[in-house]
Amino acid sequence: MSATTPATLDGTWVSDPIHSTASFAIKHMVVSTFRTSFKQMDATLEANGDDIKLTGTVPVESIDIELPDFRGHVLSPDFFDAGNHPNIEFVSTAVRRGEGESIDVDGELTVKGVTKPVKAEGILIGPAVNVANVEVVGVELETKVNKNDFELNWNAPLPKGGNAIGDEVTLTVHLELRRKEE
Repeated sequence: MSATTPATLDGTWVSDPIHSTASFAIKHMVVSTFRTSFKQMDATLEANGDDIKLTGTVPVESIDIELPDFRGHVLSPDFFDAGNHPNIEFVSTAVRRGEGESIDVDGELTVKGVTKPVKAEGILIGPAVNVANVEVVGVELETKVNKNDFELNWNAPLPKGGNAIGDEVTLTVHLELRRKEE
């Protein structure tokens, strides 16, 4: 394989844990946006011609929150209920390539044991060959969901109106995937 001529997208690609992230953002106290990510995730892209499938799993316990009380509350039944629902999972039902690198992805997202359909937009770049002479593919996706649809219902009213956290959550995934070795 030449360093300048990568193979086709066909095959199975697995996420590089160092260069892949899953994160979310939600309005906080009406005036700011809270953002965090998860320290672990696994994703797989399987391609056969125009048929592309994307799956991913994020362990809830890997959330990047260091303050013990805040972390404990987010992992509690008020939010993710990590004891009963240890993973967030995604399975695509359709991946459509658009112009250039653009893609649209339909799928099923499971959070806290609740599965809902989602639509994400983003890009798929590659395959390319990195500096270690390994074939890689990049995928970046973003979608918005309502937290209450996944039974993440906790909130607190603010003294002058509004709630402690918003309902709309922006989910973002950045993946670097390498061809799975047979």
